[in-house]
Formats: sequence, structure tokens, C-alpha cells
Amino acid sequence: MTGVKTGEDDFFLGRTIRLLVLVPHRDARLRLLKWCGLLWEAGLPGAWSFPRVAPLAVLGRRPSGDLPAPPARTLVEHARPPDGKFRLGPPALAGLPLETESGPLFAFGPSLETALPENFPSEWDGIPVRRISPTVIGAALLRGPIPAGLPPAPDFAFRAAALAVMRLRIPPGAGDFSAEWEIGGLRWLAKGAG
Repeated sequence: MTGVKTGEDDFFLGRTIRLLVLVPHRDARLRLLKWCGLLWEAGLPGAWSFPRVAPLAVLGRRPSGDLPAPPARTLVEHARPPDGKFRLGPPALAGLPLETESGPLFAFGPSLETALPENFPSEWDGIPVRRISPTVIGAALLRGPIPAGLPPAPDFAFRAAALAVMRLRIPPGAGDFSAEWEIGGLRWLAKGAG
């Protein structure tokens, strides 16, 4: 029921998806890590099974080489708030194109007041792109709905963030909430205003 990092050679056995993710700075991820511990103590299935990143889009295939600059520019120009701070909101579920024997899986975590804009291209560099909405910073994989009685989500903002491509898979026979992931090279966003 825990997430683990894994190498490329380990991904051939199960269903893998590629996600464009927003990666908060390490300080923000550490604050979210504490909340994951509280979720685990509260008995939430799937706590710790998703890294503290925000899935923005599903990529139809792997980019060749580094993450291209256009997604980073689009996010900075259209999605970063005017004061440059990414703010956390109430917890929400973001649908992922992953099915288990028990049904579809969702990324669960604090909502993020940002998203890829509606006019974000459905393809860049020949790669099909499908937006994920709402935007949440992952703390768990859930089947939904959100259970009652969970500890409140942390309430803070952060400025430093990067974009990356993340590979995520549910290994065969591993259960609904056991995931493997690998996060590629980071493309740090330019500093926002404020």
C-alpha cells in the first residue's frame, strides 16, 4: 500500500500512464508529507501511494528527450496566479486513466488554484495531451468518494515549482493502492510576480 520509485526497466509488466506534473519545491512537499502521515493514521486506504505532485495532463506517449519548453511557458503565462503564489484549497479527487478490478482510481489531495488553461493544445511535439481537472497535489490514490472524518488539508502557498513527466503504474496483483512511479528531469518555472 505504499508508493515506491522504480527504474525504467521495471515498467514493462504493468499498465503505465505518463503524466505532465507540477512538482512543488521540496519545502512544500515536506509539509504535505506530514499530512500524508495524518491520513495514514486516520486509516485512509492508499495514503502514501501517490507522490506529492499535481497531475496536470495525461500524455499519450513519452516525450523524446527533455520536457519541451512550451508547456512550462503556457503554465507560467496562463495558470500562475498574478502574485506568483500557488495556493492550496480543499481536498478533491482528480480522475486518472487507471482501472483496477475495483474500478477507476483518482489522485486525492489538496486542490490547487491552478490548471492548464482550457486552450492548452491537445497535442505538442506530436504527443497527444489530455487535461486533468481539477488540479490536486497528490497525497493518496483513492477509488472515491472522499471518506468523511479526514484531517484537514494543510493551508499554505508556495512559489517555487517545476514541471516534469511522471510515469505511474499499478503493478499486476499488487492491489488497488500500490503504485510505482518515476519522475523525470525537472523544468523549473520562471519566478512569478510578488
